[in-house]
Amino acid sequence: MNFSKKWLYVVVLSAILVPLIIIFVLSVTDPTKKKEEPKVNDASYTTADGRVTVTAKEDFKQKKVSNYDLYLTKNDKQVIGFFTYALNEYEENSSKEILDKQISYFLSTRKDLKLFKKEKVIDMDDKTITKVEYTGTNTDSSECVYVFAVIDFKADTNYVLYSNEVLLHKDYEKNISEMIDILKNVKLNQS
Repeated sequence: MNFSKKWLYVVVLSAILVPLIIIFVLSVTDPTKKKEEPKVNDASYTTADGRVTVTAKEDFKQKKVSNYDLYLTKNDKQVIGFFTYALNEYEENSSKEILDKQISYFLSTRKDLKLFKKEKVIDMDDKTITKVEYTGTNTDSSECVYVFAVIDFKADTNYVLYSNEVLLHKDYEKNISEMIDILKNVKLNQS
């Protein structure tokens, strides 16, 4: 009798403890829990003429590249190049003409560019962004999405910022929001 009481306690205790241990182990090693990514702070970059501040995650790094007014890259997988225009100093009379001319230039230098997303206008309090997206291969034959955009600033209608963003097509869904947010966060500095 004493022997069977002991086993009864062991069975009851096991019935309580084993599920608790399993629940604890699963909660600690839950594979469905998303691993927390390290926080990346924002950094500010300024165009060569000092007129525009661009805010991007600090994992974007500024590079000096040919005639860009500002060039940012993130592990060479996401690239953003900016050119500034004072409309009264160029033959183009509008940001739309600048956008069309830059797209025409790219279409002439890359044979496989195809329209991916048609022109879209994003109207904001301080600026208007006009963007259009193309797909094609870059110089190392990677499939990419090219986001061509112009930003018209409401505080200075003579000043335009042109942007050419490039990101890998396979990472498009993961990165496009970040790339568009960079454009939305562009600020015209007081001159």
